[in-house]
Amino acid sequence: MAVQVDRQTLDEFCPHLFRVLDGLGLLPRQLRAKPTEFEKYPRLLFGSIQRYNDVEAGFREWESRVLRAAGYRKEERYPEMEALRQWMAEHAALFTNKTNMQHLKSSLYARVFQYLYPRRVLVNAYCLRHQGNAGALAPEFLARELPDSVANVVQKVQATYQAEWETIVADARQTLLENAAYYHKVLSGKESGETAPDITEEAETNSQEDEQ
Repeated sequence: MAVQVDRQTLDEFCPHLFRVLDGLGLLPRQLRAKPTEFEKYPRLLFGSIQRYNDVEAGFREWESRVLRAAGYRKEERYPEMEALRQWMAEHAALFTNKTNMQHLKSSLYARVFQYLYPRRVLVNAYCLRHQGNAGALAPEFLARELPDSVANVVQKVQATYQAEWETIVADARQTLLENAAYYHKVLSGKESGETAPDITEEAETNSQEDEQ
């Protein structure tokens, strides 16, 4: 009898992992980044677990490498990192099962992209809407204007991700605040953002590839 992939538990795991990495600034800011940039740090984790055949030992090695690579926000994100470790320890059998890991590796790019897509769409749409406004990243302004000021641009995304929308909005606000130096450059035109047609086209391409 063929071994079944535990998709439900993998679906629960991936947002935990991606949130930790994104909070540490280790996932691409632009959706047009190369697939290897999306997959790099998750694959390091899976490789460490496979090398030791042990979730705890693999996670500790990966954690050390990731925190060195992050360079900042380590203390702020450590509780989330520890929560991820505990979750993985409780579900250790998931990560030592070859069928689950093979499925996870083969679907990894699509999973990371799907997680980042609505968050990056919202952030980029906001930056385009408020380009030239140096005060757009002030916490009070941001809380008031995101997502309402770009509602007409992101309505399809909101409809698609309706069940997660509040979390996505909160993550987008946090991304803008924690990466204010970078997004000030986007707002001032010193750093290029992605236009709505660009990100929509990219998302449709990846969705079609995932279905094949």
